[in-house]
Amino acid sequence: MKRRLLSLILCGLMLLGGCGRQAVQEEIWELEEKNVATFSDGETVDRWRGYFENGLQEPWSVYELADGTVLLTEDDVVSVESDTAGYGSLTEEVQAAVSAWYQGEGKYYDLSALLSASYTRWQEQGESFVPGRVGQSTASTATSGSVIYFTTTVEQAVDPENGQQLRYSAAFDRATGQRLDLWTLFTVPEADACMALAAAAGDDPAVQETLAAAIDPVHVIFFEDRLEVEFPAGSLEGLDTAYILVVDYAQLDGVLASSALPGGAERS
Repeated sequence: MKRRLLSLILCGLMLLGGCGRQAVQEEIWELEEKNVATFSDGETVDRWRGYFENGLQEPWSVYELADGTVLLTEDDVVSVESDTAGYGSLTEEVQAAVSAWYQGEGKYYDLSALLSASYTRWQEQGESFVPGRVGQSTASTATSGSVIYFTTTVEQAVDPENGQQLRYSAAFDRATGQRLDLWTLFTVPEADACMALAAAAGDDPAVQETLAAAIDPVHVIFFEDRLEVEFPAGSLEGLDTAYILVVDYAQLDGVLASSALPGGAERS
């Protein structure tokens, strides 16, 4: 798919005022980076971005082969600084610490792998090929008296018909901006905390043990009224789709430290 047609399609999908007016303007494409990736057969892919006559730019870039075929569209990262409610409520010193940590983290997806997979799919599908897409955003999802929780969401779809969402959590001390290890927020050892979370799945001990063993702390997501444990596709044997375990904070009474309990939650 060529970039001009792709731009019109993406613009039509965006829920932004004025996008329709932008679509009829003359659009200029600029090369942002040449030879972003080189595939095993020697073919390379470049990154381009569209600009309009009024100075606005597309909020995405495209990765394109020499013949104009777009392999992948990458949305601009929505950084933690864009979260005016959560991040904006922190002091400047704490904001700086949180920003520095996320800058060190970078992107939570492997762009090279996505480009390679998209290239392989293009070779297989030919004229029926539709570009893949990836995007990442970070925002606060909960706060307690001393902790603020952020969640980074990655939406990626090498094949638009089979998209995947992955979420990654991070907790910070609201007074210092220090990144907190998840298990320090619990009053019991890590193994016991995992079993307490897994208990929300029901009374089957075998199921509880399986889930507890598969819990990855970066996929434990805090919200104001609940906690979610995300198990990405492939993380549980025999399960090729993602599974989300929802845990009520009341189920963690005596397990989750009171200082870590989001302000909107109430224990029964």
